[in-house]
Amino acid sequence: MAKYTYKELKYLRNQDFLVQYLNILNSRLVYSNNLIEEDNGPIGKLYTNDSILTLNDNFKAFAILLKKLKSSEEKVLTVDLIKEVANTIIKHAPYIKEGYRTIGDNVKFEGKYPIEKSYNIESAMEELLEKYYGEWSSLDIFEREARFNVEFLRIHPFEDGNGRTSRLILNYNVIRQGHAPILMPEGIREDYFKARNREDIRWIKRLFKNESKKELLVIQTLIESYKDDLSNNNRSI
Repeated sequence: MAKYTYKELKYLRNQDFLVQYLNILNSRLVYSNNLIEEDNGPIGKLYTNDSILTLNDNFKAFAILLKKLKSSEEKVLTVDLIKEVANTIIKHAPYIKEGYRTIGDNVKFEGKYPIEKSYNIESAMEELLEKYYGEWSSLDIFEREARFNVEFLRIHPFEDGNGRTSRLILNYNVIRQGHAPILMPEGIREDYFKARNREDIRWIKRLFKNESKKELLVIQTLIESYKDDLSNNNRSI
């Protein structure tokens, strides 16, 4: 499993280490999040003004979620929070309307993927959260998140940024439940979207679980580096 042990929890409760790790995670997540988009996001043109603003908006969006990690509320994820994250992601996207989508009935990816009718998005999102906190709450964590991810993308509630929003929420959810985050590996885009289109929960669940295990190894490596730095600093005093 990719769940934190006492050792990881000890360091993740250390504010100094936690801030360092979350800053590293946010940068890597924003990068991988845009890499999986159809146009590779801003990765190929990092030094344009538009790309810098896009990356910064993604960074701010995840920061909004991270601030909720210490919330004592049982149902932190709400439609208002999801809207806030999505609106932040597309803040500097030209001609994109904030809030729920009011146009479009399909998404083009290897044909047309049917999405929720715009007039039904609000009720569909409320139903999704009811499932997440209700009938899906007892599922294996990675199956639960796979189901949420697939259903969220099927609804496609926003004009733009749905994929990026869904993956930021995914990482917030797994971190809050005591598991290592999930960063999509390079080259996974085609397989991931095919699995989403056929609603292959098992494949997506396995992907999420494997990538979370990989990130746990990253955290363990950073802990050892952090310990070495502390030891070296103490010797130099």
